[in-house]
Amino acid sequence: MDEPRPRLVQRFSGAERTLHWVYALLFVILLLSGLFLYLGPGQNPFLDRRELMRSIHLDAALALVALFLLVAAGSPGTLRRLRDDVEWFDRDDARWLLWVLVPRRLRGRPLPPQRRLNAGQKLNTVLTAAATVGFTVTGTLMWGGSALPTSLSEAADTWHLLLTEAMIPLVAGHLVVALLFPSTRGALRGIVTGRVRLDFARRRHARWAETLEQGEDTV
Repeated sequence: MDEPRPRLVQRFSGAERTLHWVYALLFVILLLSGLFLYLGPGQNPFLDRRELMRSIHLDAALALVALFLLVAAGSPGTLRRLRDDVEWFDRDDARWLLWVLVPRRLRGRPLPPQRRLNAGQKLNTVLTAAATVGFTVTGTLMWGGSALPTSLSEAADTWHLLLTEAMIPLVAGHLVVALLFPSTRGALRGIVTGRVRLDFARRRHARWAETLEQGEDTV
């Protein structure tokens, strides 16, 4: 007899997945084009294409701003739900962070129950959003160029670079956890297809699973 197929539940809407993947693509384009712009003459294989790289970087930045405006106008519930997801950081979230930092062999308690986003995903979302605002502000000031005081332009350039250096390990860590850890396969499937297995939700996001089973949470 065939085993019953696992029950799937909706975790992310189409708008949420579109926001995630288009943002990821644009961020990679911005990161690579930005790095080429910062490389010195002896290190930059695209030195003769500097203006092209600058145009690509600017176009991707404008597309990123347009992405958020389109989502805000076309699917305001997406950003509102994301805000609700990260708005609260409670004792279970703090316990979750401590739990993942403790070596596996020393973990005496089960995984603390989490909502739709766990504490790590909340932090990643907040830091990414803050960095995006920072990139937008400093990038706009850099775009102003000669029209601004030299000190302001140089400060914007410095902070833009510092934000880039801060985001590289954050993005690298996100990719490693998402792609290489077997325990995150369900989460990766969720952001690709929008749905996860109910048993995964119960195991990794118990508080969210409770709201699903009570019919209180819909995407």
